[in-house]
Amino acid sequence: MSASLSAGPSPAISELDEIVDLLSQSRERAASAFAAEMFFFARVTDLVDRRERERAARTDGALTNTSQLGMREVFAEIGAALRLSEWQVARKVSIAWTLTNQFHETLCDASCGRISPEHATAIADTGVAIGDDAVRREYEAVALDMAGEMTPSQLKPALEGLVVRLDPEGTERRVREAVERRKVTVRALEPGLARISADVPTAQGVGVYNRLRDMAAELFEQNAAEKADAAAAALADATADDEAVTGAGGDAPADSDADAPVFDERTHAQIMADVLCDLLLTSAADGHGATDQGRDALGAITATVQVTVPATALTGTTVGGAAVTGFGPIDDDTAKHLAGMAPTWTRVFTDPCGGVPISVDRYRPSKRQKLFLQVRDEQCRFPGCRRTAQKSDIDHTIAYADGGPTCLCNLEHLCKRHHTLKHDTDWSVEQLPGGILRWTAPTRRIHLTRPPGTVRFTPVAMIDPGPHRDHEMAHALVRDPVPF
Repeated sequence: MSASLSAGPSPAISELDEIVDLLSQSRERAASAFAAEMFFFARVTDLVDRRERERAARTDGALTNTSQLGMREVFAEIGAALRLSEWQVARKVSIAWTLTNQFHETLCDASCGRISPEHATAIADTGVAIGDDAVRREYEAVALDMAGEMTPSQLKPALEGLVVRLDPEGTERRVREAVERRKVTVRALEPGLARISADVPTAQGVGVYNRLRDMAAELFEQNAAEKADAAAAALADATADDEAVTGAGGDAPADSDADAPVFDERTHAQIMADVLCDLLLTSAADGHGATDQGRDALGAITATVQVTVPATALTGTTVGGAAVTGFGPIDDDTAKHLAGMAPTWTRVFTDPCGGVPISVDRYRPSKRQKLFLQVRDEQCRFPGCRRTAQKSDIDHTIAYADGGPTCLCNLEHLCKRHHTLKHDTDWSVEQLPGGILRWTAPTRRIHLTRPPGTVRFTPVAMIDPGPHRDHEMAHALVRDPVPF
């Protein structure tokens, strides 16, 4: 018995040992590939400078550093080829420069597979704030030693503590600078949910979270107490009924749900989220105005949400289809509630096959094209850009000065960054039927961007062979009465 137990590892453990070795080797190769990629991205900085000089030579020596068109052009080319946003390209170029110029030992360790790309990135991201070369070298030596024993998630806070100890004065300055960057943002999280992020001073942020947690906990405990009291009362009533039936020898009374209590079944996390929304949406907003007039104006600000609801969903004929523009679906009950509260309506006609909006009807005719394009484009139409249409320019595909018409088949949304890129660099664009844009990069690579709504449908239906027919349909449809 004992001999069989000590005969060696089981087949499963042997296979596990092999898998661990193979995974370790794979991770080493991935780290080496990361290091190679960093060396390539580090070359982009010099390439941008050369491109700027080339552009300056083409414009009789006029420098373009203020607009950074050379950088935009290069970043856009790399991003389109690698399916990355320009911000992701900029991030990789930045970390590559930091690793090759300030944390060369870290990059070498990654190239040899001794640390992972995540470890190397954490070391560079955290240590780049240190301005003194000697302190930075001391930091890197300790950080590499720590990386050999920690996961990346464990390493990050340990590195931050290390920076505080090695560079306390610099840390204090950076804290003050960080507080100046406070802001609030919102982004789509998943269908039905949006995430509000607030970058606030640490003390206030922790205080806000704790207050929300305490308020939610109190409500949750109240709900639990109500349920317990109701259960005890129901048990007492049932006991009394049983005793009465037993004493009278009759039948038990019929159960009735008419007076059944309704309980709050929300979880602690759900209550916490609801409390946050209640405080922000319904409390008097008078805490941050400098004057009485400013406080009154601030209190008068209301939130605006653009919601698209199929008319058939409002009537109950179909289910689903309602969405908050740019963020994703919402449930039908919420859509119907918002529809009942909405002060104004915008009617949108869509191609039943391709899903591309072809007309928008509203009582302000001068804004029809703008509304149409906002519904169709949703965001900047440059490859990979997600800046909303509301924050972008409406651009003529063929410039108006060159005879381009101001019609829906010659207009698209471009953010200011890519609007400039299109007009002042070697990027060019052609608009195809169905609102599809055909971008040509400086290296002559082709990139297509489609109106976001069309991705829900089959590719065959995305291209309408007759774009000008859309205008004829639009003129006919906008004369129809509003169907709801």
